[in-house]
Amino acid sequence: MSDALAPPALPPLEGWVRVDDATDRPFELGPVSVVARTVVYEDAAIRERVPATADGPWRFLFASRLEIRPHTPPSKALTKLVGKRASAGFRSRLEARGFSDVRRVESRTLRVRVGGGDDDETDSASGAGMDAEADVVRYTATVELAGVELAADAYLAVTPVDGEFLLTGGAYPREVRSGDAETAASLRETIDPERFREELFRVIRGVE
Repeated sequence: MSDALAPPALPPLEGWVRVDDATDRPFELGPVSVVARTVVYEDAAIRERVPATADGPWRFLFASRLEIRPHTPPSKALTKLVGKRASAGFRSRLEARGFSDVRRVESRTLRVRVGGGDDDETDSASGAGMDAEADVVRYTATVELAGVELAADAYLAVTPVDGEFLLTGGAYPREVRSGDAETAASLRETIDPERFREELFRVIRGVE
């Protein structure tokens, strides 16, 4: 069987740039293997507004399409296993991007319409597409950017759908803690955690 796997399709992302698109096999379960196609995006607009951040870690998001080979319909046990492996991989991704002190703080289930656009989570009966439930986990973390220490939030969503899994996640700064006064002031003007969260959840609801 060919390893060709379509990348996840994301809603329009204004001000973001794709920095990676890769296919790999993140893990195997005996005779069963998992093939993943992952795209990663970064918020490029901040580089123009706060030049000091040009080389630092910043807001990012990713989406992965996981295909189980041979085809295995999602089950509670399989979803739990994929979620566990996805969580470990997400922590590694955060740490590789400079986030530290990563802590899981809460989880929830989010109803989404896969292939149906940006439906509100309370109105899953409308629109096209199909119903699905995403298991969403929130993490807190710390990141240093241009000499400024920031508190950050990160989310990971695991959605089983149509014999595959969609993983969507990302992280963004929530508030300035300490650091260089001039850069800290510029970042405070730029950081908008509510908007950052809404944009990330729009992607979680709209990925397909």
